[in-house]
This record gives sequence, structure tokens and C-alpha cells, in this order.
Amino acid sequence: MSVSIKKVSDRKDKMDFIRYPYGLYRKDPLWVPPLLSQEKAAFDPEKNPAYAYCDAQFFLAMREGKVAGRVAAIINRRYVKKTGRKCGRFGWFECEDKETGGMLLEAAEQWLRDHGMEEVSGPMGFTDNDMTGFLIHGFKELPTIAGSYNPPWYNDLAESRGYVKEVDYVEYKITVPESIPEKMERIVKLIRKRSRVRVFNETSTRTLSRKWGHQVFDVLNESYKDLYGVTLLDEREIDYYISTYLGQVDPEFIKLAAVDDRLVGFIIAMPNLSRAFQKARGRLFPFGFIHILGAMKKSRILDFYLAGIRPEYQGKGVDALMAYETAVSALARGMEFAESNHELEDNKKIQAMWKMYDKVMHRRARVYHRMLDGRREQEPGRS
Repeated sequence: MSVSIKKVSDRKDKMDFIRYPYGLYRKDPLWVPPLLSQEKAAFDPEKNPAYAYCDAQFFLAMREGKVAGRVAAIINRRYVKKTGRKCGRFGWFECEDKETGGMLLEAAEQWLRDHGMEEVSGPMGFTDNDMTGFLIHGFKELPTIAGSYNPPWYNDLAESRGYVKEVDYVEYKITVPESIPEKMERIVKLIRKRSRVRVFNETSTRTLSRKWGHQVFDVLNESYKDLYGVTLLDEREIDYYISTYLGQVDPEFIKLAAVDDRLVGFIIAMPNLSRAFQKARGRLFPFGFIHILGAMKKSRILDFYLAGIRPEYQGKGVDALMAYETAVSALARGMEFAESNHELEDNKKIQAMWKMYDKVMHRRARVYHRMLDGRREQEPGRS
């Protein structure tokens, strides 16, 4: 049965693009469906501020009138300017077989060529806050709600088209001990004597968002600016992320580090919602929110999502103070494990936060790269 590739051109096509993975993975016990409302917002130029500096074309693979795959071709103009590379990206790639996948990637690559790009990386979204990387290790592990998921053969397909490793992201499963390690207690006590930094959490999401929200993302911009794939968030994007995410978290697990009223660091963590999202099947209503609220209270796994420290405070024990307070909250809530979520494999500053705990690297995702003129990339890990 022949397959054709079509550009997404109207509202129906866009909804077919968004809904496709819900059907593709509907019987897969390890796929965690995102909330449909958030997916719609992410692909709505009126709601997602990334459209202000990203150009994108979405493609569908069609077989006998039914969707058989999808891919997005994206140019993040800020990233192109930052790196000086004419490097586009492919993202939101899903399909049913290698032949279809090859056709989708070719369509995305050709669109990028037609728009002046000389390289392509992926899978990546509009920004580094979107889903990133093909899973290459940990296929039997349940992802977090922010984790990559795909069948193993996606990587074979990428390599068969000349893609090579650009960077890897790793995820650690950390065992929460029965008590705070004595060594950590001593270190934290010493740091507190020498430092003006106080670590705390707000008790309400309203105060968290209104008083500290913008400072959280200011710290994020400062601490992440030199990392792979990162472009600085502007005020509109910061408002978008505050309204989309900070109002929905459990403030007990948002640890803030401040000197007086100036935020110098933060950790954003949340009880694991993967099983709840599976039960919700992408919808908050009529019953999805009940599963999510229940998991917020009952989950025994804590997911770390973001952490940042202003550069001038790095290496001064702020990470240890925040990790300690997070551990205290995790023990009080009866957490048994923690998930680190995506972190660059060479990001030693973040990995240092888990150094005093038993952990195992149990998932790895890869961003691939290739030259669009057919030349092969020799050295992975571009900036």
C-alpha cells in the first residue's frame, strides 16, 4: 500500500498531527500520553510564543486515507543566530515503519534545505523545553511525563540516513534513603554557618508564581545559557511557562534559594504522574484530573524537572542546601525513588546533586545530526 507525504495545511490536518500518537501507542503500556490541551496549545501560534522566532512546517504520512506518520521541520532563528550554524531540526517524529519514516525525514530535510539550512539535528522541538531525543537505552522503563519514548528501530532509521550522535541526555533513578546521610547533614550544617543563602518553599502556587516566577526563569536563563540547544526565554515565554506550569505544581517540592529577596537558585520537582497520565488518556475531564490529583498525593516517586543556580553562586554549596531540603520533603512524603529526568551526559554540575545517593543511569536519549549536503559529521557534541 503506497504512502504519500502531505503538508499540514488546515485545522483538520493539525488535529490529525496532534492526535496521531494517541492512536499509534494506545495499546502500549509504556507510552505516557501528554495532556491533549497542552499539545493543542503548543501547536497554536496564538498561544505558544516560540512561533515568534521559529518557522515550522508539519508533515503527515498518509496511507489509504489514514495517517501513518508525522514529523515537524523547524528553524529556530534564535538558535541559528546564537550558534552561527544554519542548522534546522526535525521533531515530533512518529511513524509505523522504516519506509514511511524515511519518507517523512526526507520531506523535513528537503524543507530545511529549501529554507537555507545546511545541517539538521533532531529530534528536537521549537526549544529545549520540548520533547528532545530518541530513546536509545531503557526501553523497558516507564518514562516520566517529560521523558522520550519510541521503538528501538527509530535509531536504526536515523543511522541508516547518515545521522550520527550529537549529544546524549541521561536519566538517573535515585533511591531515597531511610534517613538523610550523616555526611550530608555535616556538610549542610557547615554551609549554613558560612552562607547567607536560605532555602525554602512557598506554601501556595499563587505566591510561587507571582512573587518568584519571573526570578525562577531569570535564574534558568543565566544558568542554562551556554548549554546545548538552549535559547534564552523572553518575557512573553516566561509568562507562558509560569501560567502553563508553575500554577500546577506541588509547591512543597519547589525549593528556592535566596539571598534576601533575590533568588539565586531553584529546584523544581513533582510527584511522578506517569500512571495518572496514562489513566487520564490525555484528557483532564471528566475524570483525568481525579487521577492526577490522586497521584500528586500518593505517588512514591519524585520527578526532578529543572534546577538552576546563578553562575556567581555555583560551587558554593547552594546545590547541597537545595538537595538537602528536597530530601527532607521526600522523606516526609514517603518517597521511595526519584527520577532525575533529562540531563546532558556531561553536565557534572547537575549530576553532583545526586552524588551522595545510590543511583543508576536507567534511560538515555540521543539527539542526532547530519549535514544536509550528504557530508557526514565526524565529531559529536556541538555547542
